[in-house]
Amino acid sequence: MTKCPMCSTKMKTEKKELEPGVYTTVEVCPKCADEWIGEKEYQKLYTLFKRRTFKVGGSVAVRIPQELANALKIGSGDEVKFTLDGKKLIIETS
Repeated sequence: MTKCPMCSTKMKTEKKELEPGVYTTVEVCPKCADEWIGEKEYQKLYTLFKRRTFKVGGSVAVRIPQELANALKIGSGDEVKFTLDGKKLIIETS
């Protein structure tokens, strides 16, 4: 996309932080401030935030993407705390 579909102004490419430590490339209209993301970036983000569970011994496990682990400043062997909020699983650093 080179022109804003709303006002036809030339778009500018910017790097935007969506979540702490998670960045993507967006096109921004300097006139109307609308932001657009391309299909390739969308697919990258979709796969980043969606994971499949797997079995490890008697437990169910899920891998945390490195980008999110970096944002939380957690690594292998670090202790984390789990809490539930309705159907949401919340992972907090200890």
